[in-house]
Amino acid sequence: MQDDTEDPGEIPYRRFGLPKTGLRNYWNPVLRAGAVGRKPKPVRLLGEDIVLFRDAGHLHALEDRCPHRGVRLSAGACEYPGSGTISCPYHGWTFDGASGQLVAALMDGPDSPIVRKVQVKAYPVAEHMGLVWVFVGDMEPVDLLEDMPAFLADPEAFFAIAQYVDYKGNWRWLVDNWPHDHHGPYLHRSSPELMFQPVLPFGMEVEALPLPGDKGIAVLGKNGITEADYPGLGHFPRKEWWRFMKPTGRGKTEAYESSKAFRVYGIKHQFETRLPGVVVVGRQSGEYCLVQWAVPIDGDRVRCFNINLFRRRGFWREFYDRAHYWLWRGWAHDWIFSGQDKVMIEALVPGPERLSKTDIGVIAWRKFAGQHARRPPETNLRKLGAD
Repeated sequence: MQDDTEDPGEIPYRRFGLPKTGLRNYWNPVLRAGAVGRKPKPVRLLGEDIVLFRDAGHLHALEDRCPHRGVRLSAGACEYPGSGTISCPYHGWTFDGASGQLVAALMDGPDSPIVRKVQVKAYPVAEHMGLVWVFVGDMEPVDLLEDMPAFLADPEAFFAIAQYVDYKGNWRWLVDNWPHDHHGPYLHRSSPELMFQPVLPFGMEVEALPLPGDKGIAVLGKNGITEADYPGLGHFPRKEWWRFMKPTGRGKTEAYESSKAFRVYGIKHQFETRLPGVVVVGRQSGEYCLVQWAVPIDGDRVRCFNINLFRRRGFWREFYDRAHYWLWRGWAHDWIFSGQDKVMIEALVPGPERLSKTDIGVIAWRKFAGQHARRPPETNLRKLGAD
């Protein structure tokens, strides 16, 4: 008998060990870099409240709570520009941005004995590809590029345009949306991006392959169909006058191994779902890639980053790519297409599931993430001992 006190949202994930508030010990994007200046900026990541600010040419991230009387440091200010510190607005307790150490308790006077005996948590923080990244974990941070997909790791080869939207829902629901779960040919078939093209293949055989270094899985689909008759119902897709493109148009598909991305650039997979909750979708040209990153705010909210990556091909091509994004793709995908996903995630009612063949990639992802999520070394040792 099910325990009536059990959170129904935990039922699908209980046996995989995927925590509600997100996978720790990874770098996650939190804001666009331009949003963080000397004025403190509050963010919430994996259920932890963090204050971001810049001073003395450095970016800082601290626990967003003064240990004196509990006031948020994000309500304070960089009282002493150039010192790399932030001051609580209540009594002037001032903390070093790099270490989190209390360097002055202004209302106690300069000789306060409590100075340097108090500390708030300092988070590893970095700026990369126009985004601010924060590491929340229980271990020393890994190199930032260790958690980057190849496209995102190379600012010399690619430039990024990133947007984000906050969803009401758990981060796991958003990531489950990504590993080839077949919702695209149905949910997105009338989105501006796809409405003039042939319906995407469905009913495919799905295969999940581990990526090198236990980074994630490549999810492959093959032998799909684009239309079918259903007894007692009729044909899918139903006749739609606007779907006039034939498979020889933009909807034409080819074996990925024959694509330019594979042959010229050596990009091995078109679709990857990676730890800690990232999907990589590449064009067969190899000259564009979309990285979507599910950033857990807490157990009930997730921030979805759409990071559009364009290969650098000269001034005029970059001008065209940026114009194309702001005039078309940003609206068609990051707003409308992703907005359709947002509606589904926020309409999800957690509880037991009855999974089908469309969920092979989802199951593979959950199993992989539960087994391979990064853990502190001592945790790994205890796990090996228990085994």
